[in-house]
Amino acid sequence: MGSTSIRSNRRPIGKNRRPIDKQVREVGDMEVRAQPESKINAMTAADAIVEALIDEGIDCVFGITGDTVLPLLDAIHKRQDRVRYVTCRFETGATAMADAYSRVSGRIGCCIFHVGPSISNAVLGVWSAHKDAVPLLVLSANLDTFRLGRNLWHEFDVMGVFEKCTKWNAQMTEAKDARRLMRTAFQVAKSGMPGVVHLDFPKDLLPLPADVESSDLSLLGGARSGAVANNPRPEGWAVERAAELLVAAKSPVILAGRTVRWENAGAELARLSERLAIPVVTTEMGRGAMSEDHPLCAGIAGHFGHGAANGLLRKADLVMGLGSRFLNVNTINWSLIPASAKLVQVESDPSEIGRQYAVDLGVHASTRAFLTELLAYLEAGNIEEKKSLKHPRVGIVKELKEDQNRRYYDTDLSAVPIKPQLIAKAVEQVCDKDAIYCVGAGLHTHFAHEIPIRLPDQYHLPAGSGTMAWAFPAGLGAKLAKPERQVVVAVGDGDFGMNAQELETSVREKLPVTAIVYNDCSYGALRLFQKNVYGGRYIGSHYGQTDLVKLAEAYGARGELVKRPDELVPALERAVKADVTTVVDVHIDGWEPHYRESEWGEFHKF
Repeated sequence: MGSTSIRSNRRPIGKNRRPIDKQVREVGDMEVRAQPESKINAMTAADAIVEALIDEGIDCVFGITGDTVLPLLDAIHKRQDRVRYVTCRFETGATAMADAYSRVSGRIGCCIFHVGPSISNAVLGVWSAHKDAVPLLVLSANLDTFRLGRNLWHEFDVMGVFEKCTKWNAQMTEAKDARRLMRTAFQVAKSGMPGVVHLDFPKDLLPLPADVESSDLSLLGGARSGAVANNPRPEGWAVERAAELLVAAKSPVILAGRTVRWENAGAELARLSERLAIPVVTTEMGRGAMSEDHPLCAGIAGHFGHGAANGLLRKADLVMGLGSRFLNVNTINWSLIPASAKLVQVESDPSEIGRQYAVDLGVHASTRAFLTELLAYLEAGNIEEKKSLKHPRVGIVKELKEDQNRRYYDTDLSAVPIKPQLIAKAVEQVCDKDAIYCVGAGLHTHFAHEIPIRLPDQYHLPAGSGTMAWAFPAGLGAKLAKPERQVVVAVGDGDFGMNAQELETSVREKLPVTAIVYNDCSYGALRLFQKNVYGGRYIGSHYGQTDLVKLAEAYGARGELVKRPDELVPALERAVKADVTTVVDVHIDGWEPHYRESEWGEFHKF
C-alpha cells in the first residue's frame, strides 16, 4: 500500500509557495501527497458518507449550511438524483423535520450541521428525539484536525455534549473509516431500542481518499447495515403465566406503548383485546396502535390523556404494559394505577422492566413476538375462556367514552372568542380520515387530543421532552415522508412563533401543510398555573398579538384569520385544498377550562 504523508505546519504563501503538481493536493491548510492511481479510488470520505446514505435508503437530509459542511454538501450535489437536501431556517427546525420524517417513513432520519453555533443549536431537537427513541443520524462537520482542542473560534465540545443525548457517539479520525463508521451508526440506530446516533468528522478529512487497499476487512465492503432481528422471544412459562393472569383478572387493562406501533403489532393487539374483551389504553407514543373508533379502545392514558382511559386504569385489577415504560406522564405521577393491581410488563429493553413500578411479571420480549405466542397459546385451547364484543367490559368502555365526550363538549360552541373544543370537531368534519397530525406542546395539547386517531402512523408528539418549537417543522418532515397524505399541525401560538420561519422552507420545498394555531396571545399552560396556584399574579405568560396572516403571506404561504365559529370549517376546507401551506389563525378563548383541569395539579405537584 502506498503511503500518505500529512504535514500540519503552515506552508509559505505568495511567491515562495511552490506550485501544486500532480503528486500534491491542497486541503485547507494541509498538504496531502496523492496516492498512485493504481493504489487508490477517487472516492473521498465525503463521497463515501453520501453513498452510505444512499445504500441505507436515506433519500432526504435536513440541515443548516456552514463552511465545514461544504465538502459534504458538494458530495450531495453530485448525487441529487438520489438524495434530497432540505435547507432549513434554524437547527431545531432541521432536527424536528428529520425526527418526524423518521417516525412517518420508518427509515432513519438524517440531519447535518456546521461546527459550534450550528451543532449546539441542534441539541434541543437531538435530545427530544433521544427521549422518544427515534432512529436519527446526526452528522456534524468539525474544525480541521490540527485545530481541535485549542479552544479556537467556533470550537465546541460536541463529543462531550452529545454523549448525554445519543445512543452512539463517535468521531472520524481517518478518512478510510468513513464506510465502517456509517455502517456502525446505521446498525446501532435501528438495533434493539432505536435511538439517535451522532458522527462527527473534522472538515479536513472529508476531501481525503476513503478507499484504500487494506488487509483490514472491516474497512472494505459497503456501508449499508445488515438486517436486524429486533424480536427477542418470550420464554414459554412467561407466556403461560401472562395468560393465566389476564384470564383471572376481573378488570384487566392493556397499556399499549411505542413498540406496538414500531413493530406493526396492531393486528395482534386487536385480536388479543377482542378474544378476552380487554380494554386498551395507550401512551402518547403508542397512540394509533389500535383505532380509537374500536369499541375496546379508550384512548390515551395520563396527564395529556382521555378521561375514559384514565377511568379504566383507576379501576384496573391488572395492567399489562406492552412497550410502555409506565412513566409519570402516562400514570399522572404514578397515581392512576391502584396499588392492589397486578402488573405485567413486556419490554424489548430489559433495563426498563421494573424501573418505575415493581411488577408481578416482567417479560423480556418484543411486543409482536410476545403477542404472537400468547395468541397461539390461547387459540390452542390451553385456556378455554373466549369472550366477545358483547362482554360487559365493552359496555363500560362505551359509557366512559360517552361521558368523556359529554364533558369535553359541555360548553357554548357558538361563543366568541372561539372555544378550543370546536377545533377538534371541525377537523374531524373536514380532514381526511388518514390525515397525519403533528401536535405541539402546551395547553392546546389537551384540546387537540380529542381529534380521533385511527392509524399507527397518524399521530406524532414530542412525548418524552414536551418541547415547543417542534410541531410545525415536524409537519414538514411528515409531508416529505408521505406527500400523498394530508398533514395537519395543531400548535399553540407560543409554540408556532418559535419556528415560524420554516414557513419559507415549506413554500420553497413545496410542502403544503395545514397549520392550525390555537391563538390566545399567551403561554397558556403557565398562565393557567398562575391563575390556579399563584392567585392570578401573572408575569411572563402574556405577550402581544401577531398578525399571522400577514406573516404567512410574507413567506409566500397562505393565511386564514378565524374569529367566529362559523368561519372555522370554511377556512379549514380552503386550507386542506390549497397547494401551499396555510396558517389557520384561530383566536380562541384561552380561559376556557378543560374538563380534566382539576386533575392537572397532581401531575405538576402543586
